[in-house]
Amino acid sequence: MRLTAMAPAKINRELRVGRLRADGYHEIRSRIVAIDLADRISAEPADRLAFSCDDPAVPSGAENLVVRAAELLAREAGIPARARLRLEKRVPMGGGLGGGSSDAAAALLLLDRFWGLAAGRDRLVDLAARLGSDVPFFLTGGEAEVSGRGEIVTPVEDSPSADLVLLVPPFSVSTAAVYREYAGRGTLPERLEISSGTGLRFLGRNDLAPAVLRIEPRMEPYLAAAGAITGDWAISGSGATIVLHGVRPGDTERLSARVPDARLIACRTLSRPEYRARVGSAGGLS
Repeated sequence: MRLTAMAPAKINRELRVGRLRADGYHEIRSRIVAIDLADRISAEPADRLAFSCDDPAVPSGAENLVVRAAELLAREAGIPARARLRLEKRVPMGGGLGGGSSDAAAALLLLDRFWGLAAGRDRLVDLAARLGSDVPFFLTGGEAEVSGRGEIVTPVEDSPSADLVLLVPPFSVSTAAVYREYAGRGTLPERLEISSGTGLRFLGRNDLAPAVLRIEPRMEPYLAAAGAITGDWAISGSGATIVLHGVRPGDTERLSARVPDARLIACRTLSRPEYRARVGSAGGLS
């Protein structure tokens, strides 16, 4: 038996970051939406837990979220972790697109079905929150507001489908480094309000963007290139990826000419029904 699940990425339409919590995480509030750029993960029978990926840059040991998800689910279920997991990586690493978190959520859904556990949604959400702040969103998909450290997910009405272009520089940005830089710059807001979906722009404010630029000044020409193409662009999350909305036909060629070393990915947002059709049919999302 071989089962396969898709693991779509996400973008942050808006991200506000506040105080440092007692648990070491920052309080956040964000509007997140899934996109159709996705990794693929498969599971086959094996006498132990084995993991491989077609991207050699992806770690294969205990630091990998897919491995951690498999081990956590098996431990909580009281069964041996036995499966051969294969990840086909398409979502850029360190880009602020939630690829590792989505892979972990897909692994939970896939292995819950593969091992015949029927753990239930509430239990999977609890395990997802223990794996990482972004992981619970990927058990919901579509468009949502997230708060707390990212583990509180409130689905909202899906916005109309939006065509996007992702500009991915040839380097990644460390989430931990970005948050450290952000925390070291003065007073942080106590009240976090977002406005995505209420204005003319599709993309809103990202509080982490200045910190991304300070720790990685190589971002400057890519940001300038994005701004020359459209007025509706933003850095996604704490990563290096720049999301562009409102790109006209022919603009991608202009963009590529300005930053030829960047990767350009055309994608679109996924509604919650579309997300469940892609993820749920293979991975058991309900």
